Amino acid sequence: MKVLTIGNSFSGNATKYMLELLEADGKDDLHIGRADLGGCSLKKHWNLVEQCELLPEVKPYHFHFLGQDFIEMSLKDVLIHADWDFVTLQQVSHHSWQPETYVPYIDRLYELIRELAPQAQPVIHQTWAYRVDSDMFFDEHNLNQAKMYTKLIKTYADTAERLHCPILPCGLAVHKARQDMHFEKDEDYDYENPTPLELPDQNRSLIGGYYWATGNTPSGNAELHMDYRHLNDKGCYIANAVWYEMFTGRKIADNTFSPDCVNSEELAIFQRVAHEATAEYGGLVKG
Repeated sequence: MKVLTIGNSFSGNATKYMLELLEADGKDDLHIGRADLGGCSLKKHWNLVEQCELLPEVKPYHFHFLGQDFIEMSLKDVLIHADWDFVTLQQVSHHSWQPETYVPYIDRLYELIRELAPQAQPVIHQTWAYRVDSDMFFDEHNLNQAKMYTKLIKTYADTAERLHCPILPCGLAVHKARQDMHFEKDEDYDYENPTPLELPDQNRSLIGGYYWATGNTPSGNAELHMDYRHLNDKGCYIANAVWYEMFTGRKIADNTFSPDCVNSEELAIFQRVAHEATAEYGGLVKG
């Protein structure tokens, strides 16, 4: 089975451990190709299609199958490069909750898939809400984690229904895991005047969170930064478990691989929520 992702770093999060999961199975029955660009929206993906029509020498995608070398291609090149069984589509995370940002771009990408890879089933990759303490982003948009989650779930669902596409429910699985992990902002940490290289307690988070940038920073000093969008290794395992079950039809609980950072209690939670989410969305993705 060949799966193509048209996305961004969130596609990378959702496929980070796929080779390890397949190796643990002793299987070579799922091959994932990536046509992803960091921070890329549906609008940008479509604009690049149009640009490459005008400038055929432009090849903006560093396409590759997981574990293989990169090849510079246009999106049209990628779509005819292999006999894809499935092609995933997603919105960039900071627009994932805004339905007006999906159209007409996802519809045009859908039609392009149907034209150039008619054997492939388009699939909607449902992404996740930001970390609960993403204050700057949430304040700007009058959101919180719960509101963002509710809005993006509905937007992805409405889009999938309109295009008659199945959904990869990563956002739901992450949401379910959050109910068990009970992560909250560490109120004992001095965020205004942090001690260099010390971090708040964020062990129960599923998102990257706070980290120290060192070396060639703009100031030359160690700087406290925050990634409130991308899954950390624990969160990546959950998303990978969803993709694993949805594309292989095998239960994640029967797979022996787990990242070193995931303890036995967390592993049971993550496998359960991934299985529950896939079951709620109909289990195995079928062409």
